[in-house]
Amino acid sequence: MPEGPSILHLKDELQHFKGRLVKQAGGYGDMPTAWITGKKLLDIKTWGKHLLLVFTNGTVRIHLGLFGDILINERKKVNRSFFLEFAKGEINGYIVKAIKLDNPLNEIYDWRTDVLSIHFDKAWIKTLLKKEASKTIADVLMNQEIFTGVGNKIRNEALYRAAIHPLSIIGKIPAAKITKLIKEVCNYARIFYNQLQNDGINNFFQVYQQKHAADGSEVTMKVLSKSKRKIYFSEHRQVLYG
Repeated sequence: MPEGPSILHLKDELQHFKGRLVKQAGGYGDMPTAWITGKKLLDIKTWGKHLLLVFTNGTVRIHLGLFGDILINERKKVNRSFFLEFAKGEINGYIVKAIKLDNPLNEIYDWRTDVLSIHFDKAWIKTLLKKEASKTIADVLMNQEIFTGVGNKIRNEALYRAAIHPLSIIGKIPAAKITKLIKEVCNYARIFYNQLQNDGINNFFQVYQQKHAADGSEVTMKVLSKSKRKIYFSEHRQVLYG
């Protein structure tokens, strides 16, 4: 599933459609699209893994899920789940979930939790974490209401860089280490985004999918029982709290 940096990068690639009139909208998805045709695309925003296409009469929220894809001025040999066609160019979504949002975005989204937003609020995140004291940090890092935009790559890399074992209990992690972790989450999210901007790929990993970590220690891979997602960590470097 694409993480926040990938969606922000996609937003950048779509910027040239901003201000243009939609000639035709459609797709086999559940959302009606007649309300979009003939309207101007006013803005493009993101909230974590959500791509937001803003019109005068509503916003299209697009989530790519595990297998979704968006192509610009290209088509696959399968039906589009959502698309926008302009006089010049088109946005084509495949296996994406598109829904209409009627309320103002600031009433729906809290940008204080978006790790790539200028409004990200570290103090607010610490407040939210206090309510999750009995949970593992690996689980909570994937909670999009707390760490919006974080996926498995950011989770593993930030925990390694902060030297915290993924199965640590939040309430047992020292406050200074929580501060360090939040910083590393934001830092790696920005590294991830910048690499996509410059190289088109993200492969700067110190622990994720590695056999040996950046410090030379052996990497352990474990499948979490609840989410079935893989975590990668160094028993040598990362301290288990609790």
